Amino acid sequence: MTSWGPNRLDLFIVGTNSALHHKRWDGSWAPGQTTFEDQGGTMHNDPECVAWGPDRLDIFVVGTDYAIYDRLWDGASWVGYERLGGNVAGSPTAVARSAHRLDVFFIGTDSSLYHKRYDGSKWVPSVDGWENLGGTWFCNKPAIVVSSSEHQLDCFVTGANGALWHRRGDASSQWSSWESLGGQIVGDPTAVCSDGERIDVFAKGGDSALWHLAWNGSSWGEWESYGGMFLYEPEAVSWGPNRVDVFVIGMGGALYHKWWDGTSDRL
Repeated sequence: MTSWGPNRLDLFIVGTNSALHHKRWDGSWAPGQTTFEDQGGTMHNDPECVAWGPDRLDIFVVGTDYAIYDRLWDGASWVGYERLGGNVAGSPTAVARSAHRLDVFFIGTDSSLYHKRYDGSKWVPSVDGWENLGGTWFCNKPAIVVSSSEHQLDCFVTGANGALWHRRGDASSQWSSWESLGGQIVGDPTAVCSDGERIDVFAKGGDSALWHLAWNGSSWGEWESYGGMFLYEPEAVSWGPNRVDVFVIGMGGALYHKWWDGTSDRL
């Protein structure tokens, strides 16, 4: 699900026929409360949707040939599917740094992380070419990517030992070396930017508790346990400066919520 403006939501799912399906909210659900628009195709894994401006959507899916395809809404009609190549093991990850700028990532069948970017006029390094960012990562865990500004990307992946690994890229796709941030992660981590260069990472630990790690703009802190016993991975979101909300599902199936308001945590 993504939003490109006030009072607008776009929801995408893969149906039982393996095709992409879509519905939108613009004050009411269309094409209907319980119906979806069939967008065709035959997909593997979950779609990734991103908006870099009003009335613009890019949907990235994995086809039966395990390549990534891009379908876009240009404000007037749906365009695509455009084949972007790759040999994908899991689901793609995409982020919009700014208008006309997209970055797409996937973990390949060789367990390396791959990247390409759209610079407003073309795909770099090419339409079907990808930059290999290396590493050996869990193929069934997607990369987690956040952008604190149009000049910075932060990528997080889970290593074979369960630790979180991090790599940072700049506006011209110059990348730092991989660094281990430690931890013992079960499932997919989640990350969010809330204020300037602050980044908060949440993960379900090997003890099934919620764990948290923060970047304050100059250094990483230490992993801290928020306790609890949870079934699934957390989901986090920021809706303003110094505000982070994280949601988890407990062993009994209930939804739990914790937030940070810039001064303290509340559960």
